[in-house]
Amino acid sequence: MPQVQSESSSESAVQPLLQQFQLLFYISKIAGILPQDLEKFRTKNVLEKSRNGMVYMLAMLIVYVLLYNVLIYSFGEEDRTLKASQSTLTFVIGLFLTYIGLIMMGTDQLTALRNQGRIGELYERIRQVDERLYKEKCVVDNSHIGGRIRFMLIMTFLFELSILLATYIKLVDYSQWMSVLWIVSAIPTFINTLDKIWFAVSLYALKERFEAINQTLEELVATHEKFKRWLCGDQETSSRALDSSQPPEYDSNLEYLYKELGGLDMGSLKGSGRNKVAPVSHSMNSFGESIEASDKATHQAPPISVNMAHESELSNASKVEEKLNNLCQVHDEICEIGKAMNELWSYPILSLMAYGFLIFTAQLYFLYCATQFQSIPSLFRSAKNPFITVIALSYTSGKCVYLIYLSWKTSLASKRTGISLHKCGVVADDNLLFEIVNHLSLKLLNHSVDFSACGFFTLDMETLYGVSGGITSYLIILIQFNLAAQQAKEAIQTFNSLNDTASLVGAATEMDNVSSTLYDLVTTTMLTPTG
Repeated sequence: MPQVQSESSSESAVQPLLQQFQLLFYISKIAGILPQDLEKFRTKNVLEKSRNGMVYMLAMLIVYVLLYNVLIYSFGEEDRTLKASQSTLTFVIGLFLTYIGLIMMGTDQLTALRNQGRIGELYERIRQVDERLYKEKCVVDNSHIGGRIRFMLIMTFLFELSILLATYIKLVDYSQWMSVLWIVSAIPTFINTLDKIWFAVSLYALKERFEAINQTLEELVATHEKFKRWLCGDQETSSRALDSSQPPEYDSNLEYLYKELGGLDMGSLKGSGRNKVAPVSHSMNSFGESIEASDKATHQAPPISVNMAHESELSNASKVEEKLNNLCQVHDEICEIGKAMNELWSYPILSLMAYGFLIFTAQLYFLYCATQFQSIPSLFRSAKNPFITVIALSYTSGKCVYLIYLSWKTSLASKRTGISLHKCGVVADDNLLFEIVNHLSLKLLNHSVDFSACGFFTLDMETLYGVSGGITSYLIILIQFNLAAQQAKEAIQTFNSLNDTASLVGAATEMDNVSSTLYDLVTTTMLTPTG
């Protein structure tokens, strides 16, 4: 019975993580990102498969694809003349990047459709981890997760509306009714952002659980250090109490207190060990005895020191071994959850990183083309305005950088557990605890988790540095190709103009020759005598 009561109390005390995802779930469900059952989530806060949700999600995907193609056809008049007016390189880049947003959106939705059963199991494992941490007095607060989700949603709507409205007002001919289709251009990035909010918040929750384990180990170290300091201070106090040959020291600032309590002046107190004034707080001591009665007992027996510090768990290696083992097992489970999460979102992360790299490079390249008064693809007309370009690049790069940074910090938090565990062994300075720590450290070596994009590259700061260098390199190459293409086009135009001029000069010369021949013929005929 007590065990059942403790389990039920832990379940009631632990707040499910999915309870904070309600607003995000409803928006994602309406947008057609998640196929899970709406009623089950509303009543039980669980993610379960739903046939109706799957049909709705596929229908929304088909509608998005059709609307996006209609958008491309409606605004494609500029693209039809792009190949004739600009280089083939600009035309091919624009044609490929026009559909990369649609490919990214399709990857997100199809991946969510494939993993609809496994995502629910993932959050159930997180709930079980929270219960195990609660039993070890390691409580994880999920209340601020909802605020983080709301902040991300607000930033998403602000960026999407800013880019959409600024482009529509500045660069779209909104006098035509077909211009309303420009709203469809924001659908792929909006759906992708909602999907990545799920991944980012879940990843942040894992990082918090790693940090909770690390904080628990650090608290064990801090408590043991306080306990050791208390022991050292208690021993010094005991030695001073046993040495009664030294007279007590009095503070001159408390002269008024001495006079009030004992009716003595400082002169009678200095250098005298016979006259002592005991500070009185009330007429009864802490044991309920009168001061006069307890005064005799004080002279007869030495003072007894009371242990006011909490006993450290690290002082008993056999008792703390179970707790350290449980924390390491929970750490292993969190790492496995992180690996499963990375596997579920591996293709969407890869498509986002590819999209971010290509769009960032292409947007800067088309911005350069716009400054040179060159034609650019219709869906990239935002590059004609530097202010809109900055907003669009900040939005795209912000998603990529935040996911990379959060993955890197989560990996570091998982690896820091071994350091915190070794601190426990160092501060305890016990052979048995050293053996326990060394044994658990070997397990932690295999518990580290690293996040990657389908194994192509790891999501850490080194990758961010490499991507930044790659964008710079490819941008320079594209500008050089564009310059070469423009120079070649100018050379061809110059050559054609020279040919036209030469042909005109040749025609004029031939006309002069014909005219002179006719003149000679007429002159000869007129001067020849008849007869």
